[in-house]
Formats: sequence, C-alpha cells, structure tokens
Amino acid sequence: MAKKAAKETSLPLVISLVFFVLTTIAFGVMWYMQYSDQQAKDAEVEKNKKEKTAAAGEAADAALQLRCYRLLIGIPEEKDQESIASETKGKTKINDIVKKFNEQMAKSAGVEDPSKLPDYLKIWSLDDKGAAMEPPQKGFLPVIGKANDARKAAEEEAAKEAKAYQAAVAAITDNRKTMEEIKKKFEEVAAALPNKFKKDLEDATKKFDDRTKQFAATELKSREDLAKTEEEKQKAERNLMHLKTNLTELNTKVIELTKEIIKKQDTFQYDEPQGKIVRRLSDGVVEISLGSDALVRPGLTFSVLPNDYPERGRQSRMRVFRVPNDRGDYKSVERFVEKATIEVIEVLNTKLSRCRITSEFEPVRDAVGPGDLLYNSAWRKGTADHIALVGVFDINGDGTDDIEIVVRDLIKMGIPVDAYFDLKTRKWKGQIDTQTRFIIQGYSPITTGAGDARREEKAKLHSAIDDAIKSAQTNGGAQIVNFRDFFPRMGYRVKLDISPEKINQAAAPYLQGVTITEAPPMP
Repeated sequence: MAKKAAKETSLPLVISLVFFVLTTIAFGVMWYMQYSDQQAKDAEVEKNKKEKTAAAGEAADAALQLRCYRLLIGIPEEKDQESIASETKGKTKINDIVKKFNEQMAKSAGVEDPSKLPDYLKIWSLDDKGAAMEPPQKGFLPVIGKANDARKAAEEEAAKEAKAYQAAVAAITDNRKTMEEIKKKFEEVAAALPNKFKKDLEDATKKFDDRTKQFAATELKSREDLAKTEEEKQKAERNLMHLKTNLTELNTKVIELTKEIIKKQDTFQYDEPQGKIVRRLSDGVVEISLGSDALVRPGLTFSVLPNDYPERGRQSRMRVFRVPNDRGDYKSVERFVEKATIEVIEVLNTKLSRCRITSEFEPVRDAVGPGDLLYNSAWRKGTADHIALVGVFDINGDGTDDIEIVVRDLIKMGIPVDAYFDLKTRKWKGQIDTQTRFIIQGYSPITTGAGDARREEKAKLHSAIDDAIKSAQTNGGAQIVNFRDFFPRMGYRVKLDISPEKINQAAAPYLQGVTITEAPPMP
C-alpha cells in the first residue's frame, strides 16, 4: 500500500515534466518558425530596396536619354538644356548618346566620321577628349525644316528656270524662222548688188572728181585770204601792243593818283554811328543801344564820340601831342582823339548791352555820357568788314610782335580776318579776295642810319611787306589803312607811341632770313 501511494504521487510530476518538455519544444519550434519568417521578410525588403534603386537608376537613365534625344531632335522641354548642362553623374552616358547619334548621322550622310559632316548637321559636337560640348540650341527637326524650305525654294527656282528655258527655246525657234526669211532676202539683194555697186561707184567717182576741182579752187582762194588775214593780224597785234603800253602807263598814273587822293582824304570820313550810350553806371560801366538783334557779342569794342560829331567833323577831335623821336627830341604830332573806348562785357537783351570803359581821354571835362555816339571802323550791325593784316603789330610796346593776339581779338569781336602776312615765311596765311575791304598796315623795322649793321636785312623785310601789299591789292583791291587810324576808330586799345628801339626789337626775329617754320593756320 505504501509503494502504490508513492507511484501515484510521481505521475503528476511526470506529466508536468512531459508537458514542460512538449511546451518547450512547441515554443522553440514556434520561435524558430517566427525567426525564419522574419529573415525571409527582411530579405524580401532588402531585395525590394535594391530593385527600387535599380528601377530609379534606370528611370533616371531613361529620363537623361529622353532629354538628350529631345535636344537632338529639336523638341526640348523646359529646363532640358539646364538639366543636361548641370549633369555630373550622367556625363559618360550623355557622351555615349551624342557619340552614337553623330556616328549614325555620319553613316546616314555617307561620310567617314562625324567630323566630316556639314556644319548644319553638326547638331551636338564632342570636344577633343570625347566629351559632349554645350547642349544645342536647335535640333535635327529645325535643320530638316530649314533644308525642306531650301529644297522647296530650289524646286520653285528650277521650275522658273525650266519655264524660262522653254520660253528661250520658243524664242530661238522664232528667231530661226526670222533668220531664214532674212537669209532669203539677203540672197535676193546679193544677186542685184554688183550692178548697183558698179553704178554707185561711177557716181561716187564723178562726184569725187568734181569736189577735187572745187577744193583746188577753194584752197587757192583760202591761201590768198589767209595771207591777207595774217597781214591784218600783225597790224592788229602792233596796235594792241601799243594800246597795252598806253594802258599800263595810264594804270600806273591812276594808281599813283589814287594813292595821293587816299593820303589826302580820311578813310573813315563817311563812317556812320552804329549806336549810342543809353546811360552811364558806376565803376566805369555804360549801357548801349545795341543788343542781340545786331549780333553784338562780348569782346566787341567801340570808340565813343560826341553826339555832335557828325556835324562838327573829324577836325573837331584832332589834338596836338608832343612825341619824342629816336634822338630824344620832341616834335608836335596831330592825332585824332576819341572821347573814350568801350568793350562789350554782357548782352542784356535784343536792344541793350553793358560795356566797360577801357579808356577815357578827358574823364572830367569830356566824360562819356548818354547820347554819345558809337563807332567801329570795321563792324556793322549784324555784319563786319573783312580785313587783312601786314607788318609788325606791337600793341603794348613790350618789343614783341602781337599779330596772333590781334587776330584772335578781332575774331572774338566778330570781325573776319581773311589773312595775315607771316613775316617768318614771308607768305600770306589765309586768302585775300574781293570781300577783303581793308589791309591794315603795322610797323616796319626802322633803319637807324648808315651804320646800321642790319640795314640790308631790314630793307629786304621792307621789300617783302611792300610786295605783299601789292599782291593783296591785285587780288582783291582792298584799301590800305594804317593801324594808327584803324584800331582807335573801332575802340581797340593799342599803344600808339612806341620807340624805334621797341619796333626794331619786335621785328628782330624776322631779320635772320626766311625760316622754314610754318606759322599756325588762321583760326
């Protein structure tokens, strides 16, 4: 009984042990199966990832190929060129696509390699290293379209030429018929020509003989008339020579008489006042009755004379001065003196300008005031007389020739300077013509006596100045006026009393002989 009880007691333990073992085996199998399934799932996921990556790569390659083909064909979409130009990983694929395309184009065109293709078929080129260059701006379709247009134009031109050819053939056929008709007529005329030619020859021979006889008679009479005409011609030439001699003598006398008359009369006696003083302001400033309507410009000068000057005349303004000569002795010289000289400094309006007084002879007893008249020997309202300059012009007494300054000042005033005589080259600079009214004569070098070492050179310069004046008068007939009379009458300030030493000093650079240095051109 005791053993049986012990046997019954171990059975649950065995059952429990068996259950535990079975449960352990079951859970082990279950865990193993679950782990196997997870590995299979992980492997499937990894496979799918690889397939997705491969598919994405193939899609990118396909997209790259599509962009390349769109560019090559000529139907690019937006950003195709930008995408291809910025591609880095697919450069090799792009190079291969472009290379294959060019090789196929060369094969289709029947050339050896892509480099031999015509320029219009080089859609997308490779460089020396086989890398694709910049994406093309136009593809194959535009090239085909352009070629098609050219082909249509060529066909149309060929059709026109064929039509023209047919017209030409028709014209040739017509011309051939016409030629055959002309040939027939020619044969008819050629058969009758010898008889007609013989008759015409006989008539022409007879006419020639008659004309020969007539020519001989006419020739004899012509010789007699020619001898008579020659005799009359010689007689007329002798008379003409005699008349020319008389005319030359008369012209010489006329010139001499004209010079004498000019010396005795006042060149500017018929000058008319150009305006008048309107009022006098402070600080030596006046206003005049001339403005932009008269083409007044700053720098223009006038001499001022009293309002009764036209009635009283030139003699009323003559004054006697004591002037030293080259030996220091004084002599009396009578000169024309204006009340003042003025220079335009501002044009106010069409009828008014402002001037400054540049000199005033007697500012107390004979001051400039309203109503005084304005004169300028060369300027007229809206125009001016043309002048030329010859000689030495030392206008300030410093022993220097100021001719270029004088030319500049006159042109600034609006007075045309047609020419001036260059004492260096001893030639006229500019052109004197019939418009030139006055030739203004300046100083000439002064010979100090028999002992003057440069006497011969001064004589040559004197002769050159005289010849220049004669040639100027011959070309235009201008009037010779001394600068002492001309410049004061136009209000241009110059120093009139210059010693002989200063004059010779100003002329000294021109006494070395003619130089090859050209003077500056006329402004």
